[in-house]
Amino acid sequence: MSLFEYLATIVAIVLGLAAANLLNKFSDAILNTQWKSIGWFFCLWCLILLICLLGYFWAFWRLYSGIEILSIWEFIYNPFVSVVSLFLISVFLPVPDKQTDATVMSEQFLARCKPFYVTLALLWLHFGVAPIFVGFEQSPLEVVFAWLMIMVSASGLFLKSFAAHKFVLVAFTSCFLGQEVIQLAISS
Repeated sequence: MSLFEYLATIVAIVLGLAAANLLNKFSDAILNTQWKSIGWFFCLWCLILLICLLGYFWAFWRLYSGIEILSIWEFIYNPFVSVVSLFLISVFLPVPDKQTDATVMSEQFLARCKPFYVTLALLWLHFGVAPIFVGFEQSPLEVVFAWLMIMVSASGLFLKSFAAHKFVLVAFTSCFLGQEVIQLAISS
């Protein structure tokens, strides 16, 4: 068994648990909001975070498949902090757990969103800094998008209206997908 295969087992287990959480929350969002006026909001958060998680899983192979030596501290700082953050985001994402009207759903989200946004911002900060320690070069546009993702994620901490949180979701989704398009263009 190679070092990569050994590391990939724990990474895959934690990411699998995070994916299960997001899929459960996605189904809860569909069932509990019954596509009321804000049902799309919760579903889109689940889907974009699931895409982020799968993107990290894909990038993990690209970043670590060739390694032969990695200390425990390098493992903890680089991939393990990322997967734990993704798992915590999947736990902290506030999705309605019962059928209520749209105003109560939005109030519940506003009351419970702080740990979610803190973890999301810390994850993107980690994604911005970790490539330096791995020796992975990012283009200037990728770096700009990474810092933009940190600012968009952190802005959710300070917003008081649900409409503003909808804007954060659209901005987050746009930035993430824009970053992915740039990475695709660079690799082609």
